[in-house]
Amino acid sequence: MKTALKKQTNDLNMTALWLKNVCLLHDLLIQHSPKQSLDSDELISMTTDLSDLIRSLSDLCIQAYQQLLSITETQLQKLIVPALLESETIAGLSGSAVKLVVSRKRAGSDPRPVGADAPTMASVLRQLGALHTALSCQSLPLSLAEQAFRQMTYLICACALNNLLLRKDMCCWSRGMQIRYNVSLLEEWLRSRGLQAGGTVATLEPLIQAAQLLQVGKKTAADAQAIVRTCTALSSTQIVKILTLYTPHSDLDEKVTINFIRTVQELVKGRSDTQPAQLLLDVRRVFPVTFPYSPPPALSAEELVIPDSLKISFLRRA
Repeated sequence: MKTALKKQTNDLNMTALWLKNVCLLHDLLIQHSPKQSLDSDELISMTTDLSDLIRSLSDLCIQAYQQLLSITETQLQKLIVPALLESETIAGLSGSAVKLVVSRKRAGSDPRPVGADAPTMASVLRQLGALHTALSCQSLPLSLAEQAFRQMTYLICACALNNLLLRKDMCCWSRGMQIRYNVSLLEEWLRSRGLQAGGTVATLEPLIQAAQLLQVGKKTAADAQAIVRTCTALSSTQIVKILTLYTPHSDLDEKVTINFIRTVQELVKGRSDTQPAQLLLDVRRVFPVTFPYSPPPALSAEELVIPDSLKISFLRRA
């Protein structure tokens, strides 16, 4: 099984198949562990051998799971920023796309060939859909799928938010609305597949709050209090950075004043901040995974279907 996994490092469906096989074998061994009816010496020997094998299979489960996520992450990395931050999902809301292309080059985003279609939210959802299909085809537990998509939504949130915090051209009212709409498409997709539990949607909260921060009023003391009260998933450093980078969208909009930013800083000091005072999120963060115990139902010999190609017709059903 280890050899098979190594040969399928880029194949999502085959990796899901081997993840299912390893989990199944792991649970079967636990289900059929030796009972106390054996004599003590034989029981100790068998238990020790099985414990080592079960431990090895548990490690292999984690390896297959991480490989599955790695395949999807590789495909998503080049799509996240263009799709969530730069795509014109709401047509005509912001200015010319030429300005975004120039800014992308300055920010170090992956260049695209001239004339190539820019990635959209449909591109992101297509990759997530491939992962969901691979997991569903193998009937892997829903709780495992929720953990996998929590890891994916964290990656999407971290990459998009980090890029937003480093790009002045992204910090305006119109971009905030575009980003919030794009994230809502992702939320709707997750809910439609029953994947909203287990922190999958909650992991997107920092990006949601950053988009809302770009849209709210930023003038009065009441505005400052509302920002501090609602932006609980953002650190004080991130809030101040977004306010500092904020660029007026039109003549009707105004740049955030230094006094307003100082007011927010003072208010933030008074809250019990559960967020670390860091600017960028760790895109390499990995959440621990728990594999649910789900052995297959017991089958009687009469229920087994044995293909003739195996040429074991000489066996008798007990």
